[in-house]
Amino acid sequence: MNAGANKVRRIEFGLTEDKENELKNEAIKEACGDARTKADAIASGLGFKIVRVATARESGVYVAPYRAEGFGGGYGLPIPTPAPMAIPPPIEPKEVKVSATIDVVYECR
Repeated sequence: MNAGANKVRRIEFGLTEDKENELKNEAIKEACGDARTKADAIASGLGFKIVRVATARESGVYVAPYRAEGFGGGYGLPIPTPAPMAIPPPIEPKEVKVSATIDVVYECR
């Protein structure tokens, strides 16, 4: 093996710092809209109307990188071959997931 790796156990794909920050902000905005939609439905079902946000806080923003694992024939053991050869890893494109959780208290009347 003149160049490259002869064992790969995991490859991890993430986001650039700018893209991560952009997607975190989008996730927070989406969580706020989702919270309001659910709160409106609950208030309406109880015969109330939301008049204002009493408190709001971010509980957490999570970035789950895409991890491709399981290369090299199980537990990182070398695969016996008659001659060294390059075997392309089976990497499928997938998404990096970004989510946000918020806590909002609404005042209803």
